[in-house]
Amino acid sequence: MTTTHNSPTISLTFAPAGTALTVVSASGGWEFQRKIAALGIYTDEKLEIVERHSQGALVIKVKGTRLAIGQGMSRKIKVKVVQ
Repeated sequence: MTTTHNSPTISLTFAPAGTALTVVSASGGWEFQRKIAALGIYTDEKLEIVERHSQGALVIKVKGTRLAIGQGMSRKIKVKVVQ
């Protein structure tokens, strides 16, 4: 069983690429919450950063699907590294 209890919470923007991550929280209004839920990003969901782009965009993998999200969205999602 993996645990995230000892890992610090960081913004998805600053999380290491290629590492298993767990979503801890997402700060934003109901519209933002609706958007990320439509993408399959929920609290306790596992994801991974696949690519980083120079303008701050990230390609992430959630439930086996690759998604591109912008820096503004990734900044609002807090994650922990799965150990």
